[in-house]
Amino acid sequence: MGYDVGGELTNAVKQNPFSVILFDEIEKAHPKILDIFLQILDDGRLTSGRGETVYFSESLIIFTSNLGVYEMTLDGRKIQRVLPEMSYEEIEKILTEAIKEYFTFKIARPEILNRIGENIIVFDFIRNENVKKILNKMLNNVKIKLEEDKKIKLEISDNVQQIIFEEVTKDLSMGGRGIGNKLELLFINPLAELLFKLFPQEGSIVRVDRLLKREDRWELDGRVVS
Repeated sequence: MGYDVGGELTNAVKQNPFSVILFDEIEKAHPKILDIFLQILDDGRLTSGRGETVYFSESLIIFTSNLGVYEMTLDGRKIQRVLPEMSYEEIEKILTEAIKEYFTFKIARPEILNRIGENIIVFDFIRNENVKKILNKMLNNVKIKLEEDKKIKLEISDNVQQIIFEEVTKDLSMGGRGIGNKLELLFINPLAELLFKLFPQEGSIVRVDRLLKREDRWELDGRVVS
């Protein structure tokens, strides 16, 4: 974050003081950036290289971090310290302790941790009970976009949705982004091929009946019902 970037931040907050500001993976930040974080947290304001002071009192500031999730061994291997089979309480304890250790001892910046206080929220792994909600939301977005862009309504059989759920839940290590990537492979790309094959007209209803795996690729079987 140099002169120009600092100006971008202060300009953005000046123009939109009621903002959500996200600083991603703060453990990778340069020490000078940590000084800027401290100024924002301590004084609630930041002065740009142009001499303009902007106040963050109306902003919601979020820092994210992967601290504690992985650990480097002495031989250079990267091992995962928290696993999906652990309870949320175990995960929360491990990650909270890792964050405190990092700021207090590793980089010796306990003052930043003190400003954050107890406002640390540890995210859990995506559990199976939440996957259906996420998938339903994503599939609904596909339906809405298809109807808005092509004026075509989409119906998806329960069997197809169940297969997608089973395939997605085999590995949830990549979180929500991984679910989206798998949905693209399992459903969105095959849907594009199916629509090209059926060539439905505006106002049509397309029903997806089956999801099949052909060698190394997935295919959808469906029909125009009206």
